[in-house]
Amino acid sequence: MAATRPLLSPRRRHSPSCALYLGIFVAVASPMVVYSTWTEGFLVGRGVRRAVSVRAGDVTMTSRPVAVLGANGRTGKLCVQELLAEGFPVKAITRTGSFGGDSSSPLLSTVKGDVTDKGSLKSVLKGCRSVIFAAAYSRNAGNKPSEVDNAGLVNVAEIARELGLERVVAVSSGAVTRPYAPVGLLLNVVGKGVLFEKKKGEESLRKILKGSGTTYTIIRPGGLKNTPALGPQKTELNQGDTIVGSVPRADVASAAVTAALAAKNVAAGTTFEIYSLDPANDIGPRPLMPWYNLPSGYETSGQTWDEAFSGLKKDERLSPRGFY
Repeated sequence: MAATRPLLSPRRRHSPSCALYLGIFVAVASPMVVYSTWTEGFLVGRGVRRAVSVRAGDVTMTSRPVAVLGANGRTGKLCVQELLAEGFPVKAITRTGSFGGDSSSPLLSTVKGDVTDKGSLKSVLKGCRSVIFAAAYSRNAGNKPSEVDNAGLVNVAEIARELGLERVVAVSSGAVTRPYAPVGLLLNVVGKGVLFEKKKGEESLRKILKGSGTTYTIIRPGGLKNTPALGPQKTELNQGDTIVGSVPRADVASAAVTAALAAKNVAAGTTFEIYSLDPANDIGPRPLMPWYNLPSGYETSGQTWDEAFSGLKKDERLSPRGFY
């Protein structure tokens, strides 16, 4: 059974002063800039570490590959490495048609595809089992958040539904529904409205796949760190987009791979935040705004990712409350 924190008293309502907002910005946003990367490409991280595999072991073996979009990004590359290490066939989809990691495995095929070009996606996704969307806006690529994080995810969702893919796992970002939070303000300014576009993409993904045979899982990482994976035992999932914290990319990749492969598909139809609980963690968890409770009452964790996923509430149960 998933471990959960007790539900706290009803949400406190305050009218924070400007000084308090400034304090929150310094305490939350500044360390994020120094130590982490929330979206691929516009803040600089260091190195790439392989994700550790900590799964329930109940996965469905298949000859059909799992597609990874954005496979040359730091998180996407870790997803490819995790899948290969577990012995699953992978189709790495990149804008250049080449993979920047180790391409020696016979289980790996690399193809050219761009999420902004719907025509190129249909042929490369055909025959795949599931897809992990790890693509993200990058200043260096010369694209826009609206083209990748919004329209790009819409393209993938529509093709996945048309082709009958089993699952779409989308790596999004924390604070997408909280643009007024210091971190949200910072990222939307630096990333040209990237969180606004990610939120639109998430909403469209849910609508497009509703009632289809294709399920979705949306993962919202906090500040991404290029450090070794800690595993689910030192990681917490949350819902409602009220709590923020940093997390190794390797743990995000491992959770995404499990969501794409686990036989029971426990994470289907869920949206959740993910952050580290390691005592040495330099950021969080902490409320995105001072009037959000910590704990939120939606925390879940476990010895395996599937165990942690089992404590999540489906989005259809959360949406009447006004959040995902």
